[in-house]
Amino acid sequence: MDPRLLLAIGDVFGDAGITFAVESGFASAAAGRTIRDSMLAGAALREASTGTPIRVLRGIAASDATLAAVAGGAKAAGGGGKDAGARMLGQASTQVRLAVCGTAVASLAAVVGVRYAVRVGQDRKAAREAVAADDD
Repeated sequence: MDPRLLLAIGDVFGDAGITFAVESGFASAAAGRTIRDSMLAGAALREASTGTPIRVLRGIAASDATLAAVAGGAKAAGGGGKDAGARMLGQASTQVRLAVCGTAVASLAAVVGVRYAVRVGQDRKAAREAVAADDD
């Protein structure tokens, strides 16, 4: 591996790159929870398959009805049921977390690339100057 690339990586992670990565992890977790909570809140405004508003249900009945509502209702009513609702919540949360982490990783990689390009440019300039000095 090019030593200039290793130096660029060291520069980025030495200059608060680790802090940025950790903060991005926290941000992705918060974003995942937010999307999950918003999906549950939207589903809680619907009615259970029995016709009872979910907001008046309590305990397991409320939990199961909310999960089923996320997936379009109970299986008996043509929806996906509570298992599908749980899967949908997990998938949506994971997608948001991956998007946030992916953006963070891409930005760190871009910074490493820029620092590497600067080091390569400095080396090329030094080589040109050395050749010019030898020609004189």
